[in-house]
Amino acid sequence: MAAAEKKEEKSESTPGAATGGGGGKLSMILGVVQLLLTIGIGAVVFLQFQKSKHQESVADLQIEDHGGAGGEAAAVDAHGNPVKAEAGKTGGLFSKKSSVVATLEQFTVNLATSPGMAPKFARVVIALDLPSDDTQQEVNQKMAQARNSIIDLFNSKRPADLQSGEGRNFLKEEIKNALNSFLVSGKVKAVFFSNFAISG
Repeated sequence: MAAAEKKEEKSESTPGAATGGGGGKLSMILGVVQLLLTIGIGAVVFLQFQKSKHQESVADLQIEDHGGAGGEAAAVDAHGNPVKAEAGKTGGLFSKKSSVVATLEQFTVNLATSPGMAPKFARVVIALDLPSDDTQQEVNQKMAQARNSIIDLFNSKRPADLQSGEGRNFLKEEIKNALNSFLVSGKVKAVFFSNFAISG
């Protein structure tokens, strides 16, 4: 009888041991699969990073036109150095005529207000996109006239006129047109507000 009980105990303990061993193998297999997945994902991320690192950006591109089928020869100076093409001369994809940005001194100007209202003023820094150094020199020479035109335009505006982006864009156009009315060597291409505040 004791021998039969021992046999039953052995048979009961054997399946539990087998289950524990199977569970250990399953955990090990899952661990290996997880490790392989982690390594695979890491490899994909690394390859994507390497690929994006070696991609050319627009800044890296340089146009080289050596003539050939329908092309024009690249312009060089007397020493054989390449010369930047101006827009309209070679028709290159990235050729562009250079421009100059001139920043004017800060303006603090009164805005139009109704009688009885507290005075309001604008504090603004204006930058002009100009086509050349010659135009910048002309603006510098006519700075008094330029500032006067800009102040007159601000004095005619109510604070509500300048609260929206649309209103400020309209003022930029007015400033551009006012300055272009007396510039001779070139025209203002764009007006930018690099600082703009209304207070009072």
